[in-house]
Amino acid sequence: MSRFTGLVNFTLLLTLLVITLGAYTRLTDAGLGCPDWPGCYGKLTAPLHDGHVAELQQQFPGTQIEPHKAHNEMLHRYIAGLLGLAVLTIFITSQFIKRFRLLTAFILAVVIFQAALGMWTVTLNLLPLVVLAHLLGGFTLLSLLALLRMEIYWRQQAGQKLPLSNIRSEPKLSPLLPFAYLVLVILIGQIALGGWTASNYAAAVCYQLPFCEAGWVERFSLQSALHVPLGHETYEYGVLSYEARMSIHVLHRMGAIVTLLALGGFIFCCWRRAQTYFMKKLTLAIACLLLLQFTLGLVNIVAQLPLLNAVAHNVVAANLLMLLVVFVRQMFLRRVTMPLGAFFVEEEFSQPAKHK
Repeated sequence: MSRFTGLVNFTLLLTLLVITLGAYTRLTDAGLGCPDWPGCYGKLTAPLHDGHVAELQQQFPGTQIEPHKAHNEMLHRYIAGLLGLAVLTIFITSQFIKRFRLLTAFILAVVIFQAALGMWTVTLNLLPLVVLAHLLGGFTLLSLLALLRMEIYWRQQAGQKLPLSNIRSEPKLSPLLPFAYLVLVILIGQIALGGWTASNYAAAVCYQLPFCEAGWVERFSLQSALHVPLGHETYEYGVLSYEARMSIHVLHRMGAIVTLLALGGFIFCCWRRAQTYFMKKLTLAIACLLLLQFTLGLVNIVAQLPLLNAVAHNVVAANLLMLLVVFVRQMFLRRVTMPLGAFFVEEEFSQPAKHK
């Protein structure tokens, strides 16, 4: 089990790296650095020197070959391929140890779909809907791997017969479960708005606080913000009008305020009600990430979208969602004392233990 745990830990870190590289690739406009898939201009590697570039320019006349963008794109693909192999290994191992089989099968299915989305991102020339789905798929994978890691942790605790104080219930948090599900939906919606903003190249539209430049109210259109552009040869650098991009950007800012208030209020309530050290630590970690994410968003506006800050904005969002998913899952499991909280796990306790 220790090797399996190490493999899951490695895959979690690898997923974070892929998310980071994906954000960097998108923000450096390298999503079409290689116009084909899975190779790059018909080869397995990006062009390495001027001779390769000259050769490819003859083979692909009329195409602007930018080696630095091709390198960014191929590095992302290589690491994503390694992630796929790691997830496949997790799935195969789970079949041998006969644990977590349904969860690992679901994780493998997500990775396979992610690979298809990665291909469609290139072949459909950065169609915003596909780019958004690819982003959400990466965040989903990270959250599922985190849930798997928590299941392993609870099994290890039960096997070591640790004190019940480590696994006791949280009855005061149970009434907050409906609020928890609502906040989770709000956060996912806000992340989707962020992905929609990025995929439509609307992040660099407004640079004034709190929403946009003067006159944005008259130009704002919810219909334009939610319009799905189709039928274009390429979507690189965006195809929507300024009014549509401005509307998307403003909607994302509105969502940020709603998310800050809803998630902040939820975390405050949970921190006051939580009884175990573990759950209190989780609430504090989520609160810190929420404040950091809001700060990074403000810096994106004031400093006009600096690259590293924008990448960090993506990575923190992924971690915020991951921790919230784990926290909500723990809230559900701790309605009663259950040492082996099981997510898609076949064997569970028939009767939970009771405290005296």
